[in-house]
Amino acid sequence: MRPVHPTLRTARRSRRAVVLAVLASAAGVSGGRAEENECQCAPVLSAGPVLALERVSAPGRTAFVKDGLARAGCPDSGTACRERAYLVTRDAVILGERRGASLCATYRSAKDDDVGRTGWIPAEAVAVEPAAPVAIEGWLGTWKQAEAQIRVTRGDKADALAVAGYATWGASDPDRVRRGGIHIGEISGTVVPVGDAVSFAMGENGTLPVQKGGDSDCKVWLRRLGPWLLVDDNLACGGMNVTVRCVYWRTP
Repeated sequence: MRPVHPTLRTARRSRRAVVLAVLASAAGVSGGRAEENECQCAPVLSAGPVLALERVSAPGRTAFVKDGLARAGCPDSGTACRERAYLVTRDAVILGERRGASLCATYRSAKDDDVGRTGWIPAEAVAVEPAAPVAIEGWLGTWKQAEAQIRVTRGDKADALAVAGYATWGASDPDRVRRGGIHIGEISGTVVPVGDAVSFAMGENGTLPVQKGGDSDCKVWLRRLGPWLLVDDNLACGGMNVTVRCVYWRTP
């Protein structure tokens, strides 16, 4: 059977996978330390990684590669690590960290909100796409992912943005919904973007520069890259397991 491009067989699984990836990122494994070869949904912007917008340049199909959680010894270029999900030439991806000959890539369909995938791909299969300058208008709108939404509007000043959003944990679980076991978090701040990046902390008396926020203050980092909004936080913006960290797409 031909695999569905470019995700797993059922696109609906992607939302569930996004939630699980976020939780894995928040909780980690092995005493809080994530697997070294795990490629996660969440871009860790606070750590300052070099994220890039690139396009698949290899001809034909470029298969995603399993990580070590799925199969010991992966990611690796061998056929044993190759997945059925794949990308095709000219697909745009967000690239994060590199491990050997593999790059952590996030793909999101521009036509179907449910179609998305994060995983390892061969580094040789992609080419850099120069990032275009981001105007104020490029930030504006409502951005969504599986259990979160962020709205960006113009701030009081001409060059400022007002950012407001929420995230939930458990809202996709019918049993938790029935029991009322849903955790909620919110973010808000008014800030001037620096190029394609925005960051702020939520202090008691309003928005603060992220570096001036306290240890218990909610801190948020945002970046516009290609058609996406990348968001990271310090896991202090709501209830247990709640995070706004992930890749968002803009709603029409």
